[in-house]
Amino acid sequence: MTTSPAIPRPSEANPPRSYRDISQDPRYRHYARIPERICRCLDYFGVAFDRGAVKERLLSYYLFIGVADDWIDAGRVEAGRQLLEQLVVEAPSFDAEGSRSDAGLAIEALRRHIGPDSHPALPARLCELYSAVVGERNSETMKEYIEQRSAVGQLTAEVSYLLIRSLLDGGRREDLRRFFRKVGEVGCLLDSVIDLRSDARLGLLSFKPTRGDRLRLAVRTLHEGGRVLLKHPRLLGLFLGAAADVLLDRLRARALPPPATDPLDEVNGGRVCERAA
Repeated sequence: MTTSPAIPRPSEANPPRSYRDISQDPRYRHYARIPERICRCLDYFGVAFDRGAVKERLLSYYLFIGVADDWIDAGRVEAGRQLLEQLVVEAPSFDAEGSRSDAGLAIEALRRHIGPDSHPALPARLCELYSAVVGERNSETMKEYIEQRSAVGQLTAEVSYLLIRSLLDGGRREDLRRFFRKVGEVGCLLDSVIDLRSDARLGLLSFKPTRGDRLRLAVRTLHEGGRVLLKHPRLLGLFLGAAADVLLDRLRARALPPPATDPLDEVNGGRVCERAA
């Protein structure tokens, strides 16, 4: 791995101001809108919480996910591991230029919310999430792909729950955790329905989907989504808005060029996933 000088302290590099700019990037606007939708779900469950604090923490997380996804979708799966490792090491390791990159800013923002009050399972769940992403890329059949995509969605959402759990009144809520995981699974499958053709064209899949595969994916998505709606019909408008948002943002993002620099040149992490295993 590459090494680089220590990152300037946050007060010197002033990442919060530049970090906010990431949420305005067309690539990440969809991710920037997820926190408000989660807050509306918490309202639906009658959970008392500090809306500003929850949204801030979730925004830092989903922008990190967006940046990592951008690099992984560009075919740089190893970069995803590097970003993850840099996130959970004890001290940041960027040079001044790297600290102002999307990767550096997203990591620094999320690091501020991973502290003593964080759930102890967070590092392990993040490593499981990365392993599921790798498994998705290596899937050789649609059946394997669907299972890995389901795991990616469940783990992505579960990490968001673990990040904000300490900010929610009432303590541990297993019903919320299960809800987060199921909605995350459906969202991830829906992403796949939208992106499958382009992912195959870009060589991001290890198999060539057939019409039957695409139908199987769509049926699984409708089945899981229908189960959620049967339990929570009042959230139909929220879910439809999220689905439309994903579709429109995907169409806009396809016109954008891939990332110009490699985060492998910006970050230097340890073997965190091995330690968390």
